[in-house]
Amino acid sequence: MKRFFSLLLMLTLVVGVASVASAKDQPLKDRPFKERAAYTYNPSLKKVELNITKNDKLTTTTYNSVYVPVKDIFKSSGATIKWDGKKKITTIKNQDQELILNFSGKKITAGNNQVVFPQEWVKLNKGVSSIDAFVLAYIFEVAADDSDQERLDWEEKLSFLDIKETTGLPGLDKYMHVFVEFND
Repeated sequence: MKRFFSLLLMLTLVVGVASVASAKDQPLKDRPFKERAAYTYNPSLKKVELNITKNDKLTTTTYNSVYVPVKDIFKSSGATIKWDGKKKITTIKNQDQELILNFSGKKITAGNNQVVFPQEWVKLNKGVSSIDAFVLAYIFEVAADDSDQERLDWEEKLSFLDIKETTGLPGLDKYMHVFVEFND
C-alpha cells in the first residue's frame, strides 16, 4: 500500500512538473506581444534605465518600474503630448499623426492618421501616462529577429514617431537598459 501511494505521489509530481515545463516551453512566437517583448530581454527585471539620444545629446533616467513616462520618452523628439482628462486618453502627435494611449477602459477605434496602443501596454499612475519599456524597446529593436511580423507591423505603424532605433540590454544590475535613438 505504501508503494502504491509513493508511486501515485511520484506520478503526480512528474505530471505536474511536465505540465509546468510544457507551459514554459511554449514557443515565444505563440505568446502575447507584451510577453514576447519581455522574454526577448529578461521578464524578471522590474526597473528601467532609459537612455534617450536626440541630436547627439544623451539623457539618462532611471525608474523603479518597467513603465516609462511618455513625457520622458518624447520630450526631446519634437512630438506634442496632450492629456484629455474627460476621455482619459493621452495623445502623442508627430508629423500630423497621433499615437493614442487609452486609459478609459473602453474600446477606442483609431481614426485617420491615428494608432491606438493596446491598453495592456500602457499604465496611468498618479496622473502619469507610461509605456511598457519592454514593448517600446522591442518594437524598434535594432537587433531584433525580423520573423515577428506583428513587431514589424507595429514598427511601420509607429514610424511617424521618428524613432530611429532602440536597443534593450538586460543588466546584471537588475535594470532593463533601454536605449532610444531619435532621427536627427
